[in-house]
Amino acid sequence: MINTSYPIKEPLTKSKVVLALGFFDGVHIGHQKLIKEAKAIADEKDLPLMVMTFDRHPKEVYAGVKNFDYLTSPSEKAYEMAKIGVDYLVMIKFTKEFSKLPPQVFVDDIIVKLRADTVVAGFDYSYGPKDVANMENLPKFAKGRFEIKVIPKQIFEGKKIGSTEIRMAIKDGNLLLAEELLGHPYATTGKVVHGFRNGHKLGYPTANLQLEAPKVLPKIGVYATMTRVGDTWYESMTSVGYNVMFNDEKQIFIESNLFDFDQDIYGQEITIAWYKYLRDEMKFDDLDGLIDQLAKDRKATEAYFDQQAE
Repeated sequence: MINTSYPIKEPLTKSKVVLALGFFDGVHIGHQKLIKEAKAIADEKDLPLMVMTFDRHPKEVYAGVKNFDYLTSPSEKAYEMAKIGVDYLVMIKFTKEFSKLPPQVFVDDIIVKLRADTVVAGFDYSYGPKDVANMENLPKFAKGRFEIKVIPKQIFEGKKIGSTEIRMAIKDGNLLLAEELLGHPYATTGKVVHGFRNGHKLGYPTANLQLEAPKVLPKIGVYATMTRVGDTWYESMTSVGYNVMFNDEKQIFIESNLFDFDQDIYGQEITIAWYKYLRDEMKFDDLDGLIDQLAKDRKATEAYFDQQAE
């Protein structure tokens, strides 16, 4: 991943590139189709594939949207891009100044500076006011300096595949639909931090996740998950909730209990992949009731993954 900002003072590559443009939050199946088409062009022309995106959603800057719910953090986006063959992921810092660039300046100082041989973007990609800075008008701004490939709207079961639909599915706990639209399970990456060690006391130690960036979270409840530590994935059950049993109803906690795992991973980065909503958060009369429920949650999680393996 290459982090840069405007103005781009010098070329980032020695050769020309096939340049895919978009924000690509979630790197969902619509994004993947676009990037794979760009990759096919790159392979045919024997050029590297570059994806250009931004460090934050433009709406945070030009529309003042706060606490934007992201599907992927920058590092998660880089991970997904590498999986589908992207050679260079360029992350441009999206500032107020950058948001005001005229369309011609964007083309001259960004696309041309990145040495684009061919630009690949979705039908609705814009680089300024949508009535002017759209894909229909891009040839006028390009002035023959690069080729242009426009990818049409992607449809899933009669609806446009979009990040908004995926966010709604995750918030509703509909992780199967989110997985279908993403092309992979929804995942959350962060650092393991010290909690209150309540799980340890109950015999179900948890890794408490501190997010590396604002992210969409599944609705409050308990989930069958897989958790990656290093290069290894472990079956796990993960709760998203307020710790109502211990009277902490102000902060949302993400706590993952990894099965057959006994390592000190405080301070390490882990990734949780969300598979199935199991139940809502519950408050119990006593700790024995909670322990009994945790045993049921583990059994339900193991049964789910056993069924998936059949």
